[in-house]
Amino acid sequence: MVGINPSLVGNTPYPTLVGESVVIFYILTLQFAYHNLNMIRFIFILATIISIACGSYALILLSRLRKIYKLDFISSFLYYEILKLGFGLYGIFGGLAIKEILLKYELQSGQIESIVIALPFFGVPFIIAAWYLLIKMTNEMAGRKVNQSVSISYFILTTVFFLAYGLILRSSPDSRNVDPDNLSQLIRIIFYVLDFLVKLYVVVILLSQGKKSRYAKYPSLISRFSLLLLVTALMSSAALHFAYVHPLIGIYFILLFFGADLALIIILRIYLNNNQNEYSDLTDTLENLYQQYGISKRERDIIKEIGNGLTNQQIADKLFISLQTVKDHTHNIFRKVNVSNRVQLTQIFSVAY
Repeated sequence: MVGINPSLVGNTPYPTLVGESVVIFYILTLQFAYHNLNMIRFIFILATIISIACGSYALILLSRLRKIYKLDFISSFLYYEILKLGFGLYGIFGGLAIKEILLKYELQSGQIESIVIALPFFGVPFIIAAWYLLIKMTNEMAGRKVNQSVSISYFILTTVFFLAYGLILRSSPDSRNVDPDNLSQLIRIIFYVLDFLVKLYVVVILLSQGKKSRYAKYPSLISRFSLLLLVTALMSSAALHFAYVHPLIGIYFILLFFGADLALIIILRIYLNNNQNEYSDLTDTLENLYQQYGISKRERDIIKEIGNGLTNQQIADKLFISLQTVKDHTHNIFRKVNVSNRVQLTQIFSVAY
């Protein structure tokens, strides 16, 4: 047992006592963790806390940036992080928690693995939607819309993956030749390959189309954002592939999954804060116009889509409202702004597009 010699207390400087006390506390904490929780489990709990904290802090930062600048790509980035966090909490931590519970019962390891593999299936739509929002975000950063053919191809590919995942899970209990460990590794490979392909695509979009966007005069933002996104994607893929080798590699993947995007958000925040006048002026001008004419939130959406050149029917389809509702909103907007056609309206709110 580590302790302090009472005879030395009177002659020992106070800072030394404090330092020794900290060391003793640290040693006792490690001893407790090792003997009562097992070191790996203790590290996992610590990584879980750090991961959830990083994911939550990322949402807080993006929410603040969204309120200040009201840029479309920040909204897409925020929704991407929300869905990704939801998938992580359900698909990753949920699976691990279920596995810990099932280990207490007299079940074969193959049965436990089958259940753990099946659990993330219901969270797949979350990550599919999250990946698409990442594509949308980077296209918005590049000053363009997502190509329709890209959207169709993406959802076809991910739907095939989702259905194949379901068919594999449905047939695996009836097949004695299926090794749960091999099946789990196959699903992990498919997951990180899709994740890497999505991020490789958005990096290509940023590097190729970002030069034509409003951020072109700040090439360091595009290059750093792209490089960091690609590097973290590679690191996550490698960690997930070798997660079966040692639990610490799996813990490393969890930290990357929840915390890597925080670095991207910090880079973005630094850039926007350094160029605050450029973007706050745009935001203030728009907000002043909306307040001046008493434009509601839904009417703002209509104005934005009119500026993007959409017809009434296209606006109705995009906003999931009826055609008559779009016409009513448009009539109210024309009345408030005192214009008679779309051209006049677009000229007034041209700063928005």
